[in-house]
Amino acid sequence: MATNESIPVEVQKVLPGVIGSVGALLWINGSWPRRIAMVGLGSAASYYGAPHLADMFTMGQGLAGFLLGLFGMSVVDSIFKTWADMGLTSILREFVRARLGLPPKEG
Repeated sequence: MATNESIPVEVQKVLPGVIGSVGALLWINGSWPRRIAMVGLGSAASYYGAPHLADMFTMGQGLAGFLLGLFGMSVVDSIFKTWADMGLTSILREFVRARLGLPPKEG
């Protein structure tokens, strides 16, 4: 990747993930606060995971960061949708309540 002297190295490392995460928003529904949080999380996953993915598949870190930002957000969104569709939130909530000795939630 050609470096630009005027752009700090840390910005160069995070930019591909941000671009990939923003691109993933085209396919992800939800409220704006949730979508903005997903861009932040996708960018963070890209920043920390890109070096490992690049080494694993012998590709450039910029490409690895972009792919992690783009597809990482989509995969996590799918996992949370499946979690909600299966009703696991209420099951987990009641499990935690039982472990803490709290009475079941009424209603």
